[in-house]
Amino acid sequence: MQSKNLKFAASLLLFFGAITSVFSQGTVSGVVTDATTKETLIGASILVQGSTKGTITNFDGEYSLTDVDPGTYTLVIQSMSYDKKVIPNVVVKNNQTTSLNIEMAEASFALENVVVVAKANRESENILLMEQKDAVVAKQAVGAKEMSRKGIGDAEGAVAQVSGVSKQEGVKNVFVRGLGDRNNYTTLNGFPIPSEDPEYKNISLDFFGSDIIKNIGVNKVFTATDYSDAAGAVIDIASKELVAESELSFDVSAGANGRTMGSDFVQPAGSDYFGFTNSTQPGDQYKSLYNYENSLDPTEVEVPMNYSYGFSGGKRFKVGKDSDPLSFFVVGNYSSSCSYTEEMSLDATADGTVYSDLDGYKSSKNINQLVLANVNYMPMKKHEISYTFLMIHDNSQNVGKYQGEGDDFVTSESYEGYMIRQQTNDNLLITNQLFGKFKLSEKLKMDAGIAYNRVKGTEPDRKINKLSGQDAPQYIPMKSEDAHQRSFSELIEDDYNGRIKFSYALPEKFKEDISTVHVGYNVRYVFDDFNASEYCYNSKFSDYQTLEDLTLDNWYNQANYDASKFYVDQDNSNGRRQSWYTVDKLINSGYASLDYQFNSKLILNAGLSVDVVDMNVEYDIKNGQKKGSNPLNNDKDFILPKVNMKYSFTDKHAMRVGLSKTYTLPQSKEISPYEYDGWKFKSIGNPDLKPADNYNADLKWDYYISSSELLTVTAFGKYIVDPIVRAYTNSAGGFLTYENISDHATIAGLELEVRKDIFNKTNSSLRKENKLSAGLNASYIYSNMTTEIDGTTKETQLEGASPWLMNVDLSYNYSLKDLSFTNSLVLNYFSDRIYTIGLYGYNDLIEKSVPTLNFVSNTDLNKHFSIKIKIKNLLDPEYQFVRKASSGETQVLSSYYKGMDFSLGLSYKL
Repeated sequence: MQSKNLKFAASLLLFFGAITSVFSQGTVSGVVTDATTKETLIGASILVQGSTKGTITNFDGEYSLTDVDPGTYTLVIQSMSYDKKVIPNVVVKNNQTTSLNIEMAEASFALENVVVVAKANRESENILLMEQKDAVVAKQAVGAKEMSRKGIGDAEGAVAQVSGVSKQEGVKNVFVRGLGDRNNYTTLNGFPIPSEDPEYKNISLDFFGSDIIKNIGVNKVFTATDYSDAAGAVIDIASKELVAESELSFDVSAGANGRTMGSDFVQPAGSDYFGFTNSTQPGDQYKSLYNYENSLDPTEVEVPMNYSYGFSGGKRFKVGKDSDPLSFFVVGNYSSSCSYTEEMSLDATADGTVYSDLDGYKSSKNINQLVLANVNYMPMKKHEISYTFLMIHDNSQNVGKYQGEGDDFVTSESYEGYMIRQQTNDNLLITNQLFGKFKLSEKLKMDAGIAYNRVKGTEPDRKINKLSGQDAPQYIPMKSEDAHQRSFSELIEDDYNGRIKFSYALPEKFKEDISTVHVGYNVRYVFDDFNASEYCYNSKFSDYQTLEDLTLDNWYNQANYDASKFYVDQDNSNGRRQSWYTVDKLINSGYASLDYQFNSKLILNAGLSVDVVDMNVEYDIKNGQKKGSNPLNNDKDFILPKVNMKYSFTDKHAMRVGLSKTYTLPQSKEISPYEYDGWKFKSIGNPDLKPADNYNADLKWDYYISSSELLTVTAFGKYIVDPIVRAYTNSAGGFLTYENISDHATIAGLELEVRKDIFNKTNSSLRKENKLSAGLNASYIYSNMTTEIDGTTKETQLEGASPWLMNVDLSYNYSLKDLSFTNSLVLNYFSDRIYTIGLYGYNDLIEKSVPTLNFVSNTDLNKHFSIKIKIKNLLDPEYQFVRKASSGETQVLSSYYKGMDFSLGLSYKL
């Protein structure tokens, strides 16, 4: 013991000796900013004159010259497009930090002698808040740093933090001011980006991990230059790019969901480590061969862990005789996550008669890879050309096992049913974007670009097997139609985009006059090619199995097929149901707009866009059961005025008004009568859908308390003509469909956002910060429409429109030099809302309110290493879907818990 104490004492002496040696020298630190805008400057160099000692500012404009011998020095500060600054008589003392904040003036010499390489760090919360303050049109954005602070892993989670935005359980993407997928529009770097899933218009936002996001803009107020097929918001994801001179980092994380540990976790057979799935079909030999590549039985996963690893890096060069800046940036990431839910599922008629009552569990696994590459070139010292490549591969696997009673299983009261449903969605997106900004003269600028997106979304080998058991636990395959299916579907989408905009600055009447005329043209052509095959089998088995030893392959194999123990269902198009549809959509959009500054306080943005829409669908469903070609009701011209105005009472107080007209097109799946058998519902399209016209009004007041503090209040209203909604149909299959069920709908609401520092104690000389901050955004949304179906009038809210939404975060940060701790609690809440509108005697299906609470801790150990801890879904609330029967009884149709997620991550940055 004494020897150990001596060694420990010696270690302490060495440790404190090392610290003493460091503090025998001094430090100079501070922040470099633009003298006019106060924006922090990235990549500015600070050099001790007459030496090789120097540094550059980081993403927040901060610098630190360490290990400087005591003395008096002259510092030389340089940043491209700014005048060089020389600061003499900077005193450095032993064991002290000299605090020196520096303001840089814009270069006073001709632009052609300046190379602009530094860019504003639009990952920063403060920079985005400053842009929001200066914008004419009301805008909101979530940056990469806010995502990191709140433990947000993808774009979907980031958008859900914005006021008026929520996520509906079991539905991809978000609802903005009560309006879901078809009413929103997603872009990447300003270009439209398609969906990978035939059920949706917009690509799933959770594809976009925090690794590739610079910031996400949520534009709920529209201008003439925006894409107009939206009523909720245009959501623009800005991909990461290099902002410093060079960067290289690596990260790895591991964790688990509390409910997966110790569970009987399984996954469908057929997918490899990277999530690529064997999608081979039986083809024309299905009548004689049971030749599926994948096993019918799911595979066990012994340790269902969550983990990820990735890298990012880039460098800036100077090329050519004029030293034009050229940079590249690359991000790569792989992740795998698992979840496990125990759930109940009940189905009932409108009067409450239960016809299916099942309990079970679902194992879910997601595998994701992405690669982002960006090349940026600034020729002639005044233009900018960028190329962005993005590849996202996403594999989502689910196995559900349910046991109970239902019409599908029961032939007498002594029978019990058992269903296994296995589904894999294997999706690939490849995006290429080439765009540029060109300064044609001092007053004339051009923004132009082209993009091509290729989507391949597959659902390979979806398996549904229904068993029936008399005197359970003995079970046998059911003999009824549709009891055993294997399905394959594929969506191929080609998406071509082009845009060009000219901006001409009007003569200045006073300093900082931003009056500008914009004229532009956008074109988008999308071609969707969807096909699906369903293979149906009927059985004549007499051998039973127990659930403990259940092996589906022991029933369904080539030997039993040859022995006629099961057979192709000859009553259903010879066993294979084939369906396909194609949708081609061409949108030509021209616009003109004016930004006019009347004086230093009042600015007007007014414009007009004209969209010419040509949309056509062809379909053949179930071998000709439904077949047709239809130009729909969507071939029309839209004339769309948009007006916005900003009045600044003071530098901190501003009022913004927005008025606009937009439209909503039905998505490809909604206008094709293809029947889709989902986890919780069956859906079918409606070729008779009409587009909706949207009239939008916004009034917003902002108070910018400080560079990081904000108070804002917004009132909004919408009037929607011929709204498109999802609703129950009056059919035996219980399908959901899409209809214009009302001549209009109204939406109105209030939004409140507050960001406040509870305390902020900063000591620049010690590079020390002690800060506690809080954020709150809350929304009230009123929605109403009246439907008339079969002579029955009904008033209802809109699907997905939560009357109350709230997001709260509390963050504490302590930093001392290169060591920092940031801990955040993030709470999200939504009130009861309609999941699906009920018609034909059905009441609405209601999703019950749920609070979620997450904890995130980030620790920067030094300049290179950082640790992140996430604990998500701390409250682990119950998710419930309920519906009131005509008898007055409220029935719980679905209920489950998602479990708590824990992860630990480590990052290294050079």
